[in-house]
Amino acid sequence: MELRSALIIGLLPLIAIACENGASSSSSSTSGTNTPITPSADESSWRQPGTLFSVLPMIPGSTVANIMAGDGYYAFELLKAGAAKVIAIDPEESNVERIREKAEALGFGPDKLEVRHAPLGTTGLQNGEADLALCVHSYPNLPDRINYLRKVRTALKSPAPLVLVDFNPADSPVGPPLDQRWSDQQVMDEMELVGATDIGAYSKKLPYQWIVIALDFVEIPDGPGDEVAPG
Repeated sequence: MELRSALIIGLLPLIAIACENGASSSSSSTSGTNTPITPSADESSWRQPGTLFSVLPMIPGSTVANIMAGDGYYAFELLKAGAAKVIAIDPEESNVERIREKAEALGFGPDKLEVRHAPLGTTGLQNGEADLALCVHSYPNLPDRINYLRKVRTALKSPAPLVLVDFNPADSPVGPPLDQRWSDQQVMDEMELVGATDIGAYSKKLPYQWIVIALDFVEIPDGPGDEVAPG
């Protein structure tokens, strides 16, 4: 199995998270010429939200915090995947307004999709408000990211799962320049500083992107068939 953590494999049924700036309207490139990440018919072919959510089995019925939500691409995909509620948060007023307008056009009220503006460095969340958090294509640019993500995790219910998605440090037809990309291992190392105790990654599930999942280790009680018989 590709997920590089022995502990997290048994915890996947507990996980589901959401954060992304990935559907950002800003231009990006791999080698100096801009390759804009903009909505298109081909977008789902590399974003592959279904594949991403397949490793986050607790999304249905959960409240998901989509931090650095960008234009809301993943916020709406999370609702399609069965999230009970999505809280889409972004520091840019223009992104917040764009998500609100699309939500209204699609008939999603704040009971299903709540959109919030939060200045950089603030989470826009209350403690224990969400079940999981998803952040896409934003990690290298988060200011004071260790402290920020610590605060994000306090807003999550146990085991405080945080899911990060970003571009692998290799050439790809979309994404930022190579010198602006981090490896999944670098991010996993920083997740220890954030305070997560169970950390794993998928580096090949998605085209061009890794998935890092960071949460608190929770010991799963033995089932009825696992008791040790008295000696």
